[in-house]
Amino acid sequence: MIKLGDKVRFLNENMEGFVTSVQAKGMLGVTVDSDFEIPVLASQVVKIDFLDKAGNNENTATTQKPRPVNTNPIGVFIAFDRINEQFVQVSFHNNFTEKVILVVHEKVEGVYHFVQLLNIEREATHSFKKLDMEAFSNWPELSIAIMPIEYHTIKPIAPIVKEIKFHAKTFHQTLKFSFFLQKQAYQWRIDEKEMTLDLKALKEHDFGAKQATSIPNLKNRPAELIDLHYDELLKKGFQPSNDIVGLQMEVFIGSVEAAYVHKMNKLVCIHGVGNLYLKNKMHTWLSKHKEMVSNYQLADPIQFGAGATEIFFKK
Repeated sequence: MIKLGDKVRFLNENMEGFVTSVQAKGMLGVTVDSDFEIPVLASQVVKIDFLDKAGNNENTATTQKPRPVNTNPIGVFIAFDRINEQFVQVSFHNNFTEKVILVVHEKVEGVYHFVQLLNIEREATHSFKKLDMEAFSNWPELSIAIMPIEYHTIKPIAPIVKEIKFHAKTFHQTLKFSFFLQKQAYQWRIDEKEMTLDLKALKEHDFGAKQATSIPNLKNRPAELIDLHYDELLKKGFQPSNDIVGLQMEVFIGSVEAAYVHKMNKLVCIHGVGNLYLKNKMHTWLSKHKEMVSNYQLADPIQFGAGATEIFFKK
């Protein structure tokens, strides 16, 4: 009998996780290493005996314990905490991968100077330095090389370089409650470029004009079910790509934008169960576009087996 807190292994996927909810009709919620809860039939998982596994495996140093479900925003964040009227403490927080390595440079008079190398574990915060608010206009630009590390992954995540220039207006607009500092601070995400969407321009788009190659064309209403598997995209005429996830995200984003333009109620995108990287990128993108998306969730687990996301649009 599988119960809350049990560690289980998927029968049809190379994944393990902890049971974090017991649902109706023999369904379980299993939270995997990405801190995402996957609904699955109890018959599709098998319980792992902690004691037997620890006793029979000499390489197991400690018994793993269930981690609490992480509901905080995904990403690598920078925060500026007001210590007093004059100084702020700069900190970095990793809620993206199992570890991130940050290589920080400061740019002074056109020359980059190495400052510090930081190793930050998942859900950890690392203090960086103090800055004088009275000298804000003289703060040096930062160049931060981010190396995300997953110990076991389908595909390594490419390093990211983030350039930060400080402008008073945009800086002060970032003041919010910091989930990792548990107080008001200037905070934003640094592991990806800001993705903005001009909704007014999108709605006023001249569909009669000649279209540049887009994926998909906003002029066309997309199907309510989009299969993002690479082989399915090739069957539909998309060109082969060395960046498979990049192609899948292009199709996904184009489909969501087109669905919004055509005032569709919902859209289902199939990403598969095994590709957590693609699913997490999709969910991160959706969480940042609340101007279009009212809600999103895993689609019918009976039909898709936790391998698809259902997206609902604002009117």
